[in-house]
Amino acid sequence: MALGFAQTSFKLNHDAFIMAVFTCFILCIGLFNTAFAASTIQHPKDVCQTIIQSIMAAQGNVNQEMQRPVQGWVNLEKLPDRWEKRWPEFHGIAWYKIHFSYTCDTIMSNPPLSFAIEGITQSGKIFLNDDLLWQDLYLKEPASRSQYMPRIWNLPTSSLKQGQNTLWIQVYGSITQKSGLGHVALGNYPSTYSLYNKWLLEKRTLPEFNTMVNIVVGVFYLLAWLANRKEKAFLWFAVTGLGWVIYSFCFLYTDPIYFLSFINIDRLQNIIFCIYTVTGCLGAWYFANKSFPRIQKLLFIFLAVAIVCITLAPTNQVSTVIQFFFSVAVVIFLLKCITYPFIAYKSNSPETYLLAVLYLIYLPIAFNDAQFMLTMEGRPLSPYTGPFTTMAVGAILAMRLARNARKIERFNKTLAENVTQAKQELTASLGQQHKLSIENARLQERIHLSHDLHDGLGGSIVRSIITMEQNDKITKPQVLSILKMLRSDLRQIVDSGSSFSCKVPSNPMEWGAPIRYRFIQLFEEIDIRSHWNFEQTWKNIPVPLQCLTLTRVLEEALTNIVKHSQASEVNISLTETENNELMMCILDNGIGFNPKTVEAGLHVGLQSMQARIHRLGGEFKIDSQPGKTSIQVLLPLTINKINRDVF
Repeated sequence: MALGFAQTSFKLNHDAFIMAVFTCFILCIGLFNTAFAASTIQHPKDVCQTIIQSIMAAQGNVNQEMQRPVQGWVNLEKLPDRWEKRWPEFHGIAWYKIHFSYTCDTIMSNPPLSFAIEGITQSGKIFLNDDLLWQDLYLKEPASRSQYMPRIWNLPTSSLKQGQNTLWIQVYGSITQKSGLGHVALGNYPSTYSLYNKWLLEKRTLPEFNTMVNIVVGVFYLLAWLANRKEKAFLWFAVTGLGWVIYSFCFLYTDPIYFLSFINIDRLQNIIFCIYTVTGCLGAWYFANKSFPRIQKLLFIFLAVAIVCITLAPTNQVSTVIQFFFSVAVVIFLLKCITYPFIAYKSNSPETYLLAVLYLIYLPIAFNDAQFMLTMEGRPLSPYTGPFTTMAVGAILAMRLARNARKIERFNKTLAENVTQAKQELTASLGQQHKLSIENARLQERIHLSHDLHDGLGGSIVRSIITMEQNDKITKPQVLSILKMLRSDLRQIVDSGSSFSCKVPSNPMEWGAPIRYRFIQLFEEIDIRSHWNFEQTWKNIPVPLQCLTLTRVLEEALTNIVKHSQASEVNISLTETENNELMMCILDNGIGFNPKTVEAGLHVGLQSMQARIHRLGGEFKIDSQPGKTSIQVLLPLTINKINRDVF
């Protein structure tokens, strides 16, 4: 699944990248054609002369917005103008006065005179002489924002005078922006429109295109992270890209946002820029498989402090606070660009090298734009490089996904080979295990048979020997009886063995009758009194194996008493306890023995009895001393406690 998603993601990123490159190519072709057409069109010789004579600025009166200042006019050498150095702490209304001369041959039809303006911070009005030419839709809160909106007008000839004319521009300043007036152009339509197109490209077209590319790349980074949560770099790059989208929206959307004042919009925009800077660092580091916990902690502290301070800063201090945190964020960004080549060098990753090269290329661009913002000289480069930078980041993402896909493919191939090899080894191992299991079953059957022969047939042989020793004269019928008894015991061993083929006696009395019959005659011949105590019925019916096991244990115990104990009295009982256990007790008054010799393996018969009982999950207890020896057997009457491995 991961491989499939990686291949799909790579294909989608590749298609999006190709589409973005194609769009850029078409855009560049269009811009080139526009510039080429503008440079090759043969314009008719101008019959009108327009010369800007002076540009002046003065502070206005907030209470009397329409009243033009009479005093306080200051001559400006050039535009654009930012009045913060000239009028510190002034954020009200300012007027700009542009005097220009207009002379035109009245014999021929007058060509249109065009006027273009790069931008007004924050919003404003424009008058041609005393006629209103244009104004923002909203001048007060919530106000329109025209600092990123170039505009162009064709000045009506009916409002123009031969000789001196005046363009009055009223600017509503902002406490959080560097208020003032941008570049202006006044002249024939082709030349003015050419400048207007350049401003529009820098302030609208390229940023909008960059925003669209960031949306695509950010979404793909997010999808890549959702597919593989271990790739934290994809998450941070997604946040970085989508953060830049929000940041760009704050200045591309010029209409008023009714639930946000322009001050709060600037607060939000700078908070987003701080987030963009921090997440960009984290994404770049994780992309190189590096992490710097202490530095990351400091970055998060900086981000938290920036959010709190920018959000809660008083209105009269918000501009200073925003500028401070914006400057710190720029420094962080530059430090990331400077240090990242060293981090990439240690990562040994081709796409990390490309990202480091991209950051190095962006360094002079960032310095150029910083100088432009401070001095208003030159042109910003980031609008031109932003789309290509974003597409390059998307291409680097595609490289990482493609490399991961190749790794997954190699891993899957290796895994398939290992699985095949493991199957072969497992098959061989199972075959060997099957042979061992068969051999083990044979050995277990031999062991069980030997125990049965020892405990069953062995006891019968011992009884026969004792009978013959007690009788000096044995008749032929007695010998035949002994042989028939041995044959019967052997047949019982062969037929029952250690399986469940034998039947459970209907009651304890029936179970003990054969053993009692065999041993009671022998006990009488050697003067041993025996007492047999069996219950009349089963409370819980045992399984055949339990009955057979108790039979073998009792036969072996009684045989040992006959052979070794020199006892004169034996008590045998079979009862059922309150814990649903069969309890068999064998008690004699013989000479006794040391029970520890059972653990040492010196008593084969006793050890065989103990093994039988333990295989069924029971308890086997021996207590022996001179004059008293007892054997107690406890067997649980629940089949699930029986270890079936013994079968």
